[in-house]
Amino acid sequence: MFSGLKKSSNALIGIDFGSNSIKAVAISKGKGTFQIDAVAEAPIPKGLIVDHHFEDIAKLTQIIKQLRKNFPTSYKNIAMAVSGADVITKVISMNADLNEIELEAQVELEAENTIPFPLDEIYLDFEVIAPNATDKSLNDVLLSAARIETVQAQVDCVEDAGLTTKIVDVASHAESRACELLFDRADYDKGIAIVDIGASQMMLNIVHQGNVIFSRSKNHGGATCTQMMAEHYNMKFSEAEKAKVDHEWPVDCDVDVIAPFVNMTVNHLRFDLRMFTNAPNNIQVDKVILMGGCQLMPGLVTQLEEELDLDVEVANPFIGFEYKNESDKTLLHKVGTKYMMALGLALRGVQ
Repeated sequence: MFSGLKKSSNALIGIDFGSNSIKAVAISKGKGTFQIDAVAEAPIPKGLIVDHHFEDIAKLTQIIKQLRKNFPTSYKNIAMAVSGADVITKVISMNADLNEIELEAQVELEAENTIPFPLDEIYLDFEVIAPNATDKSLNDVLLSAARIETVQAQVDCVEDAGLTTKIVDVASHAESRACELLFDRADYDKGIAIVDIGASQMMLNIVHQGNVIFSRSKNHGGATCTQMMAEHYNMKFSEAEKAKVDHEWPVDCDVDVIAPFVNMTVNHLRFDLRMFTNAPNNIQVDKVILMGGCQLMPGLVTQLEEELDLDVEVANPFIGFEYKNESDKTLLHKVGTKYMMALGLALRGVQ
């Protein structure tokens, strides 16, 4: 949550702006569990969101207005996330004796020296997360920065649709918050790899003791598979996308397209995990949690388990939730992993 946008919040709609669709979740907290009050997804035409940038706010505003009709009228506040090259997070160490004003001044100085954007062009936020593991006179501080123009484009889009932005989060933090619903007590001290494979991007975040300690992303996702299918069978991209989503592809597609795509995905993840294990830390990855629509690809989970020699879990905490509408229960029990980012954002209103 970036300074300048800090307000109290409840009854939030968590909105995930993907390159292929916008997904949204509204939740409330009941007796001992969460209730899904509403969920919705709206496809967006190709090119409206490119590399996390909003290319046509007017058209996206109209899509959000239509999406809004799926939610109770009491839900007017939004939590959303920013990601990509215009967002930077890092953990810095600061003297534990600094008071709030002194800490803020030191963080700004550190940001000015290490963030590759002028301070007047960014929203800047920080949070003391824990004492430093090796020097108790220091605190580890999570520093987050995002380009103002990137944040403001999303805010304008939402507010032009008649809604109010209450929280702007960082995508990796929202995802890890949702995945924490799946953790058991032993997972807290382990390295957990959260892998989000969407339409155009694959994001890896390593979580340890509640903090994201490593992040990598690359341009690889479901659209890559769709393009491979379109080229192999001489189909239009839209035709290939429908065939992929409906799992109505030619018999030989499993061997000629799906298997090569799954191999490519496994190799990308293996490389990124190696980058983490080669870094100077003593943390081992013990589990992989998969999220995003692309994880539904046949054979991906099995191949990841076999080749990485790790436990692989498909993220879907929605199975333990209560539901206001039976249709939402049916949807989320089937493809809930696509809505993990939106869930992580909506949780900001009930925690």
